[in-house]
This record gives sequence, C-alpha cells and structure tokens, in this order.
Amino acid sequence: MKHRKALAATLTTGSVAILLLLFTPSCQSDGPTFTEAVETVYTHCDADKIKFRTASKGLQLAFKPCGSNNFVHFAWSPDGLKVYYQASQGGWVRKDTGENFRLRIGAPRARPAWLNAEMLAYPDSTGGKIGVYQVGAHVLNLLELDQVEPEQLTRGKAADDLLYLASETPGGVQDIYRMAVNTAESEKAFLWMEYGVESFTYAHEVDIVCYREMAAKDVVCARGEDGEEIVRVADRKRGGVSRDGRYLVTEGDGAPVPVVPEGETLPDWIPKEVIPPALWIRDLETGKEVLWEGVHGDQFQWYDAATYYGSFMFWGVDGVELNRNVALVDLRSYMKGQGWEVPLPQVVQPTR
Repeated sequence: MKHRKALAATLTTGSVAILLLLFTPSCQSDGPTFTEAVETVYTHCDADKIKFRTASKGLQLAFKPCGSNNFVHFAWSPDGLKVYYQASQGGWVRKDTGENFRLRIGAPRARPAWLNAEMLAYPDSTGGKIGVYQVGAHVLNLLELDQVEPEQLTRGKAADDLLYLASETPGGVQDIYRMAVNTAESEKAFLWMEYGVESFTYAHEVDIVCYREMAAKDVVCARGEDGEEIVRVADRKRGGVSRDGRYLVTEGDGAPVPVVPEGETLPDWIPKEVIPPALWIRDLETGKEVLWEGVHGDQFQWYDAATYYGSFMFWGVDGVELNRNVALVDLRSYMKGQGWEVPLPQVVQPTR
C-alpha cells in the first residue's frame, strides 16, 4: 500500500518514475523473455540520439529506444499501474512491480479495454466473441456476441458497460454497440447516431463520445445522452476528450516529408515522401487549438492515473521516423508553453 501511494504521488509531479518502474527488466514468469518479445535491436540505431530527441519534446518512452518493439496495440489500466501491449507472441501485461507476463488469450484482433484495474476486455480472434480476463486471478470468460468483428473497445458509462464498434454481418457497416458484461446483453449504444462509424472514443466520466462517420472528414464530439454536438473538427481521423471534458486531442495526417535526397533519381514506383501522423490539442473552453509541432503518433489515449497526461503510439519526431514505441507525456507543460492557462489537476471520480 505504501508503495502504491508513493507511486501515485510521483504522477502528480510529472516524474518519470512510473516508466522506470514499469519497464525496468525483471524475471519473466512465463513464455519468451521480455527481450525476445519486444527488444530485438535494430542494426542502425542511436539510443542516445532518440533519448535526446524525445526528451526535447517532453516525451517518456515506455520501451527501450532501440528495440524493434514489434507491437500493434497498447492500453493503460485506469490506475496507471499496469499496461497491456500486444507483441508478435500475443498479449502481455506489465505490472508496476516489474512482473511481465503473457496472457493466455491468443492474439486479439484489436485493442482491448480495461473495465477496471483488474478486468481486461478484448475482441477474440474469431471475431464473434469478447473475452473478459481477470488479470490477477487469471480467469477468462468468453462472451458470445450478436454482432461480428468487434474493435475499438472502451469502457461505457456504467461499471460493467463495454462499448465497441461492430457490424451485424461480416464486412457490414459498423455501428457502436453497448454490452452489459454481467449479462452479455448488447444493444445499439447511441440511438441518435446514424449507422456507419469509422472510429470513436468515449469519456465515461463526462458522457462524451467523439466519432468519425464512414466517408466523412470530420471528427464530431457530442453528448452521449442526446447527441448534442459539442465540437466538430475538420480533416481529422480520430479524437478523444480528457476525463473532465476540458481538452480534446485529435489525430490526422501531418505535412508530407520527403524521403528521397534532393537530386537523386529513383523508379516511379518508389514513394518519394511519407505522411507522418500528427496530433492537435484543443481547449474546448476557449476554442484555442494548436498543432503539436514535431511530435508524430496515433492511438492517443488519456492516461487516467494523472490529470492531463496522455499516451500514444510513437512514430517519430520532427518528420523523422524512429523505432516504434509507446510515449507518455504531461500535456500541461506543453500547453503552458503555448501560453495557455491550464487548470490545476483535479481528481475526477469515475461514473458508476
């Protein structure tokens, strides 16, 4: 208990202790070692240069900077003491104690969601079930779905509610559904929303859903209860609001970056430029928005254990692609650097 209190205290100061604690090498409990899972070193990689570049942006990296880090999904537990990540061998969980172990759940087809600090829900690889895994007890329940191909799981408003994107038939138009995990009953989550959703996030503390419709170019954030529009942002792919509803981070395409040296001639079929993923931060109270210059990533999620911390799948900095990683950052520092008035951290009680 004393250890957990000390850890919580470091989070409010922006300390890097959480990452040092979570990702210090330790004994492996089962299966391949942590090194074998995510740390195969690239031939050409300068760890010191990556550390300098990321530190200059205020970023903390979860995994070693020169690891291959061949994973596709990640999700922090609500208390910030555990992180799920999916490597080539399947799903893993890393605890604040240093324990790192593989979950016996195969390879989920999309990113899981934590229902609470111990229960992890994930879309089964078959596309027709959702698994609910009790991490501490290692107990798994598989729930049959009335829909298929679930993805983009997130916790709903009630403690046992799970939201997800799915369709009624394989390859069909997707919609957002709600499942009561205790009963496995499901229904359409937002009756006011049209069918055809491409991406969504949900902040259950303030009942705000941010979504992008199929073939649309805007991200819309609205009240979950009645669909009242809060904000609409053009030319973005995905967005999510902070636990108090104050800030919105959206994802989209950044400015193209040339990848061919000037004057060099290459075949036409070789791409001449790359479009890195970009992130924007918007204050929903003042309406101010800023492009997070020089920082590239996607799969952004708010880190619930500390106010205004965020985490995302790291792509690179300043138009340069670096080794894939998970980044954690205190956004207050960046926003204050933009001259914004940032409110003091507040404890936001989760919706029951």
